[in-house]
Amino acid sequence: MIVFNSPGGNVGSALRLGRMIRAAGLDTLQLRQLQCASACSLAFLGGVHRVAEPGSIGVHRAWLKPADGMSREEAQARVQLGTAAITSYVVEMGVDPELIKLASSYDKHDIRYLSASEMAELRVTNVEANQSPADTSQVSTRPDPAPVPVPAPDARQQAESAAVAFIKDLIEHHGDNDDFALAQVQASYARTVDYYGKLTNLSSIIQDKRNYYRRWPERVYNVRNDSIVVTCANDRCMVSGVYDWVVRSPSIHKQDKGVSNFSYTISTGPYPKIIAETSKVRS
Repeated sequence: MIVFNSPGGNVGSALRLGRMIRAAGLDTLQLRQLQCASACSLAFLGGVHRVAEPGSIGVHRAWLKPADGMSREEAQARVQLGTAAITSYVVEMGVDPELIKLASSYDKHDIRYLSASEMAELRVTNVEANQSPADTSQVSTRPDPAPVPVPAPDARQQAESAAVAFIKDLIEHHGDNDDFALAQVQASYARTVDYYGKLTNLSSIIQDKRNYYRRWPERVYNVRNDSIVVTCANDRCMVSGVYDWVVRSPSIHKQDKGVSNFSYTISTGPYPKIIAETSKVRS
């Protein structure tokens, strides 16, 4: 069981941490005398069983400090993309997306702490705070179903949006420190993957990624949003597109950069996993 004590932090890291918690089958617990606000609330949602005392989870709308040279319009566009990624993640975790609507009513200086009834209604929690551990074992490990059936077109669009967010997050954060990047690979890939045309087990994929990260300790990846194509059917989603990359090895004074095509196939469901991957550097 994971317990948090955090005022918040980086949203992308919170989403990755939440997915790692879910993939590991861990539970989350939040006590009122500790703190879990802002980005921390997103990581909390990764728990299979989620227990929180009233007033222990704080939310607010997405916020971005404009970087040097970034226009207000560019900053606003990035916030909108970030909100879409957060919404996809919330749905993926089995939580009511109305949570994002509520959070959007409060800025970062006016954090809203949720009541017990709000957390239960929005499925932020799925176990009552006074429920015994024996009772929690009866809670489904799958995300709670939505109370109202969703029409098929909306469900497909929801799956496509979640798949794009999942892959974009994976690619762009291969540039994180090696341990975190490898942990994300561990959580995101199936035990056996069609890896560049060859059926490969997860341990071999991790070793391949580790060797690449050691060769290029500094890495930056940016997916071209307008290049992404996604199709979902029969519990599978294929996401393809183009990303720009730069890699460096300061110790040997080498740098390389380029553009690559990528294609991933995801097995969807409560625990999405990559079942196929390929990419090719464009000439």
